[in-house]
Amino acid sequence: MISQRIRVCWGTGALGAALLMNAIGVLALFYMVSVLGIEPGLAGTLVFLTKLLDVVSDPIVGSWSDRIKSPAGRRRPFLLAGAFVSASAFALIFTTPVFNAQWLTAAYIFLALSTYTIGYTLFNVPYMAMPAEMTDSYHERSAIHGYRMVFIATGVFLATSISPLILDRLGRENWNAYAVIGAGGAAVILISMLTTYFGTARARFTDAGVERINVFRQFSPILGNPHFLRLIAVKAAQLLGIAASQATIVFFVVHYLRLPLTVLFFYGVVVTIVSTLATPLLVAISKRIGKRETYLLAAFCYLAGVSSWMLAGPGEPLPYILARGAIIAIAASGNIVMAMSMLTDTIEFDARRTGVRREGVYTAVYSFVEKFTFAMGPLIVGWAMQIAGFDRSLSDEALQTPEVGRALLLGMSYMPTFVGCVAILLLTRYRLTDRDLIKLRAASS
Repeated sequence: MISQRIRVCWGTGALGAALLMNAIGVLALFYMVSVLGIEPGLAGTLVFLTKLLDVVSDPIVGSWSDRIKSPAGRRRPFLLAGAFVSASAFALIFTTPVFNAQWLTAAYIFLALSTYTIGYTLFNVPYMAMPAEMTDSYHERSAIHGYRMVFIATGVFLATSISPLILDRLGRENWNAYAVIGAGGAAVILISMLTTYFGTARARFTDAGVERINVFRQFSPILGNPHFLRLIAVKAAQLLGIAASQATIVFFVVHYLRLPLTVLFFYGVVVTIVSTLATPLLVAISKRIGKRETYLLAAFCYLAGVSSWMLAGPGEPLPYILARGAIIAIAASGNIVMAMSMLTDTIEFDARRTGVRREGVYTAVYSFVEKFTFAMGPLIVGWAMQIAGFDRSLSDEALQTPEVGRALLLGMSYMPTFVGCVAILLLTRYRLTDRDLIKLRAASS
């Protein structure tokens, strides 16, 4: 049984990770285009290219954290390094100097985004591997990820609500406003990640087993785990939709709905409250009807929420926007808690079957898929805006073309709706249950 203190301290790290990823996901494209003066297509390409580092960094960190021997446990040394690199990267990104030549500005932010990619990998890959070591309980895994969901909601709130509120007060095209976000966010990221490092010192840890996984052979056991492959395909589809909508949302509010960014503050309040309240309810539901079924329920909520943006228009009433936020918040809670709990189950499935613990390898693949989809979202949206003729020289009050409006709907609704349908179809084929794991435990004991 995991103590309450360890649950809270482990979950706290998700605040920093969520703030880091979501602030960059929501603000980076708008910041690069509207403040730094980078073309939308180039801005999206910069985000995408930096994520190619994960092809190398995620497998190396995952495999290394599986094999390392340390008095602090296999994972915790990486948390410490990741905390400092992640916080530094966040500050560097949002204090990017604006050079006279666009290529110099682009080169600087490319290096800053690359640092972010490395820092996030150092922290998040070992961090997400820890629950598989801390408990063998099928439903306790859902509970610990429930704590994580509360801190994720807080991080998302800071990224998607407080940050736009700061921009609305200080100026959404004001460089100094982003510098304030960079400095404040870096402090929060550092404190939350260090809390996890120090607060999990007494958590249960395990050894890798007899075999030592070579970094170049690490994908072979994953290919033999059908449950993991189905689950990661579901997450890839969902995350692509989330990444696209995050990259679009500031543009969508300003240029499509033609509303102030304070709308995102109220939207974030609703999302934070509803997702926090929904998390324990969804955990309880999963104990009755199963994890997959609860995950499907959340996936249908997501589909309903994102598809409804097609009906939105300029001056959209705030209650309609908040209602969408509530539906999407329920979906986010289910998607995160159930998916991560099921991920831990698929890791145990492999460990019981092979006798080798390689949590880091599995979470490295998950982390790579997460970051790759969050790179594809801005890439697609950025080029869609550029092809549609987005004019970054126009003021926020000036009308963009109808083609730009359709490009924004692509990121905010069309793409999330399509991949949401794909995710539901894939999820119906997931089969791993508690009874399967109980049989494996009995066979391996």
